[in-house]
Amino acid sequence: MRHAESSSDGASSDHQRPLNPRGTKDAPRIAHTLQRLNWIPTRVFVSDSKRTLDTLEGMKTVFDQMDIQTMESLYLAPVTTLLECVQTANEEEVLLILSHNPGTELALYELTGEYHVMPPAACALLVYQDGKWHCQRILRPKELD
Repeated sequence: MRHAESSSDGASSDHQRPLNPRGTKDAPRIAHTLQRLNWIPTRVFVSDSKRTLDTLEGMKTVFDQMDIQTMESLYLAPVTTLLECVQTANEEEVLLILSHNPGTELALYELTGEYHVMPPAACALLVYQDGKWHCQRILRPKELD
């Protein structure tokens, strides 16, 4: 998942950019959609930037129990870092990696061979089946009910 839409207003650095009003609204909307689809994260790797942590806070209003690991290495991470996180997943869990672009788009392409645009707050639903990753759906805030 890519973080929700952020603002540069009042931020002392890129790392400290908060969510804008739209991002604050979109984070729980994505979480509600994930809940409705029964894609409830049990474990989360999240970048330590303000905008990713704020996105997760908005999602936590919907989800009760998640094992959360904040990772400095996910801030503007290269694809290899995201793929290392994916490799830790086991079959019984729904793993959420909350990070930044272009890493989210590039990791999705690397895993599935398909390119998908990942605007702010977009979430790719991936399933490992028959020895490879498949993209079942992309949730984008502007496309939600």
